Amino acid sequence: MSMIRTAFTTTARSAVASSSRRFHASPSAQTITEKVAEVADKVNKKVGKGLASAIEKGEKATEATKENIGVAKEKVAQASQVAGQKANQTAAGTREGARDLKHDVEKEARK
Repeated sequence: MSMIRTAFTTTARSAVASSSRRFHASPSAQTITEKVAEVADKVNKKVGKGLASAIEKGEKATEATKENIGVAKEKVAQASQVAGQKANQTAAGTREGARDLKHDVEKEARK
């Protein structure tokens, strides 16, 4: 009987030892919930960075558009001023031509 008891004890010990090893969890192992939370956090950060980049590009485009509009307004104002000056010069030339013509007509009428 002692041989059976020894064999049973040895088998039981090895079974208990091997079964305890199977259920041993390392302290660094993560649960599924923790892993999902980690992945969700990474995705959230990547999406946030992408949106921030898009917002920055939009702001830069807005600034560039504002600058272009400002330059265009200045050019339009300058062109308008030049056109006004040319119109004034033309009007002055026309008045002077009309005076000269009137003066020439009066001179011819006296002869």
